[in-house]
Amino acid sequence: MAGFDISSGNLLEAISRRRDDYVIVHDFSSGITKIPDEMKNKFGLTTDMPRNFFEQWFKIIHEDDKNLVKTSFDNIHRGISDTHYVEYKVRDKVGGWIQFRERGTVIRDGMGNPDIYLATITNIGKRENIDSITGLRNKKEFENRIKMYIADKKNFGIMILNIDDFKNINALYGREFGDNALRSIGQLIVKSLPSHCTAYRLDSDEFGIIFLNALKSDIKQIFININNRTSVQQEFNGQRYYCTISAGCCKFSETNNSFDILVNNSHSALDFAKEKGKGRIVFFEPKLTENKPRELHLTELLHESIEHNFEGFEVYCQPQVYAESGYLKGGEALLRWKCDEYGNVPPSEFIPILEKTGMIAHVGKWVFEESVRICAKCVKYNPDFKMSINVSYVQLLDESFLDFIDKVISRYGINPKNIIVEFTESCFITERNLVSKAFETIRKKGIKIAMDDFGTGYSSLEVLKEFPADIVKIDKAFVKNIKSSNFDRTFIKFVVELCHDVDIEVCLEGVEREDEYKIVLPMRLDFIQGYLFGKPLSESAFSEQFLKVR
Repeated sequence: MAGFDISSGNLLEAISRRRDDYVIVHDFSSGITKIPDEMKNKFGLTTDMPRNFFEQWFKIIHEDDKNLVKTSFDNIHRGISDTHYVEYKVRDKVGGWIQFRERGTVIRDGMGNPDIYLATITNIGKRENIDSITGLRNKKEFENRIKMYIADKKNFGIMILNIDDFKNINALYGREFGDNALRSIGQLIVKSLPSHCTAYRLDSDEFGIIFLNALKSDIKQIFININNRTSVQQEFNGQRYYCTISAGCCKFSETNNSFDILVNNSHSALDFAKEKGKGRIVFFEPKLTENKPRELHLTELLHESIEHNFEGFEVYCQPQVYAESGYLKGGEALLRWKCDEYGNVPPSEFIPILEKTGMIAHVGKWVFEESVRICAKCVKYNPDFKMSINVSYVQLLDESFLDFIDKVISRYGINPKNIIVEFTESCFITERNLVSKAFETIRKKGIKIAMDDFGTGYSSLEVLKEFPADIVKIDKAFVKNIKSSNFDRTFIKFVVELCHDVDIEVCLEGVEREDEYKIVLPMRLDFIQGYLFGKPLSESAFSEQFLKVR
């Protein structure tokens, strides 16, 4: 190296431009490190010849790899080794993880002290199947490892995890924010895993886990650990978001004996987990795929119904009454659908399909307009009639939806005070910024807002504090065992008292029997909705029974 001027760096730049590697030279006596401009720009390093290069570089090395890198350099300084060979991940300035291999050599002076360090740092991410966003092993490595375990007949299984409603985070805050959320969630998953499990980033918002020699109870606990870490409010760059994770699991066996079968069956279990409420794990059983052809057929039939002017769809109405008198206050609009092949299909079956496929956005607008039309008819006979209409977060993502509300209400000449829009509690939790802005706009129109399914989420009171709705609808789960459950009775009374103190009205859902009504009557509820006062009815049947229209 005699006569080599580290400050000029012309030779290093020439070498770097002709290779896929970064070439660096460090002078131990001056502390100066020469690095290529491309490396400086890629990783946000602050100076052309930084005296603190290794300090800056070490800060952006993945936590899992820092000890490995440090140990290798310590061996050089202690004279144990003159070579540095290590693989590690580094975070670039936009937050992506890149897998590197660093090969370095130390030249010592006459006293044996380190004089010059020359190294090449090679990007091996693509060759080594590392996901650039999360730093986890990628889909290809997931497949390779599973096929290897199958060939070796290992006792293993896989779990496929999906972030519930992750597309909303991208839609609200943009792709870059979404990538950072994926990175954060990936790290939380890794921190939740024992040593016999490995995490992988698969497609989009999906992660995979391979576990060896694990019992079903162990796998359940792993999932609980993951959801305990992820299902709390997260924050990045001042923006808060909330998400849960659903999972499907399948173990290698005589019948689950190929990569495709394991993955397909895990996805079937994952789909079932989402259909059953999300935020849970389901283990594959053959019966889970029995209804798959039906679901695919229903999806096609729903598309056809929408294309044929919503043929087969109908809005029913379930009465809501004043709790004390039992007189009609209004109704909740409820969607029904039937087709020639299957007859009346339950909402619990077709609505998840609408949500999963995105068709809910089109159907939601149709439901809103139909509900307003029915409300306008009811108001002619009862001017105080209120129609409650469910609105999903998907509709709020449509920037034109709030204008659509204005046009529909104007078209039917109805007072906005006769309309109530209902949001589920999960929508409040997930879409806080969006919901806050929507609340402000909707209230300015004179429309009231109801929080549906209250009490079913762990953060009900926190959400109510942040988003004080006009009406809280206590979920029917608190009525089911009200005769024997002191907790349920106390919960209802507590919610009523709390809400009334801040001018929020309360509706109790699910009252089906006279003895249940007698128990809740003294609790000062505002409204009640349940089979005791009426089941969901078609437009004509509702009008005839409750408005005496013949």
